[in-house]
Amino acid sequence: MNYLIYPLKIMNITQTYKNDFTHSRHTVGTPKDYPIDDNCGSPGPNGYFYCPCDNMVVKKIFGVGTTSTNVLWLESTTKVVTPTFNDYVTIMVAHIEDSELNKLSIGQIFSRKEAIALEGKDGLATGDHFHIVVGRGKINGTGLIKNSNGIYVLNTTGGSIKPEEAFFVDNDFTKIKSSNGLNFINLYSDNNTSDYYYTTNNLNVRVGPAVSYNSINIIPKNTRIKVIEFTNNWAKISNKEYISGNYLSKDIPNKYYDTKNVTADLLNVRNNPNGQILKKLSPLPKGTTIAIVSEKGGWTKISENRWISSKFIN
Repeated sequence: MNYLIYPLKIMNITQTYKNDFTHSRHTVGTPKDYPIDDNCGSPGPNGYFYCPCDNMVVKKIFGVGTTSTNVLWLESTTKVVTPTFNDYVTIMVAHIEDSELNKLSIGQIFSRKEAIALEGKDGLATGDHFHIVVGRGKINGTGLIKNSNGIYVLNTTGGSIKPEEAFFVDNDFTKIKSSNGLNFINLYSDNNTSDYYYTTNNLNVRVGPAVSYNSINIIPKNTRIKVIEFTNNWAKISNKEYISGNYLSKDIPNKYYDTKNVTADLLNVRNNPNGQILKKLSPLPKGTTIAIVSEKGGWTKISENRWISSKFIN
């Protein structure tokens, strides 16, 4: 399968989109992207950027021979499988030196794990590294768009993606020295086993394996669920939670929701962030499995018109 894997042999992320001012300006503006810097394990130009899927094509090269920061755009030639979607992917890589980019040409195609370019410090970089940004879909327009902070961010047809939501880590290829707090999924980890299913409809979560048992929550369509076991076509997802196995599939949707669990003894469900407390399927008991549909200002949407405080989930 055409999995998208982390493109360096040593992961040593020195800055993420979360913890550096120059990067955080990318994530608080509109539109946004999610850059990371990786120096391939140690100071100096000693690491290559490798093709992370079956094939990628060079779509654009910018900055060679100028004072502007050098930027390379790569695009997958077919749809790839990521932890969160199946689609084309565009990757933007910055700070590669002129001497490396001069070896490349528009339309050039690379195969999986083939070396593309050596890390550099072209532009305003203080040391050799790759500045990497990932987008879903194909390159859009010039590949860059200015956000509300006046910062140029990656422009793709499907929008920018967090790196940990785009790349698997192939442990046979990449050694992790530091992920800088980002949680990547291993290509061969439990997250990729047959225990995971995807909901094909909105499902009631019941305390037993039959419709006669009380419903305590709703899991929305396109949620990834780990199934412990099946009982008469009911999927057990925790010690006291069951969902119908009739609406589960192994097919990965283009976008899916991950899950967390309630940590409070009883957690109120509201109709919107800080809104009215709902009486139906509320409050949620400790340990309840919830879907992370979206997050806003300390609140998490768990299904349509159902919100809970983000402080009490993990």
